[in-house]
Amino acid sequence: MKLVIEGHSGSGKSTAVRRILKYTDREIWGLWSEKMPAAEDLPAPVYLHSYRSPIRYSDDNRIGVCQHRCAQSFPKVFETLGVETLRSIPEGSLVLLDEIGVMESEARQFQAELFRLLDGSFDVILTIRDKSTPLLDAIRNHPMVQCVSAQAANDEAFCREAAKKL
Repeated sequence: MKLVIEGHSGSGKSTAVRRILKYTDREIWGLWSEKMPAAEDLPAPVYLHSYRSPIRYSDDNRIGVCQHRCAQSFPKVFETLGVETLRSIPEGSLVLLDEIGVMESEARQFQAELFRLLDGSFDVILTIRDKSTPLLDAIRNHPMVQCVSAQAANDEAFCREAAKKL
């Protein structure tokens, strides 16, 4: 199963993922991003974490900063940590990528690894922003993807059925 949960910031994408995962005991592989709070006039750092590694906060996993609703991306982190993490996922694994947005737009190797997962024998749950970019549109239009809104994905019956397919 390749499930894409789409919505805006705060729409319940990550909540839907947690609700689906409570019905499965499979190990999770993949990546998640975390935007840290920032002081009023300072940029908020955004970090990339692996589900298989301890959480850390350093330049090695800082994928960008956000300030005044504008993001500045650091593609090199996607091309190093992101690519390394995605390449290490065993065939047939359950992969969670929470969330893919605009910061990955210039990370071509990372994108190639993401599509390798979508094309391969992996079960993938992917959360994406409700924006139109070449990357996000390609994910939505991938022939193996089922795309649902965060609202629909938070339905309890949907969560149970999605988990059965994982």
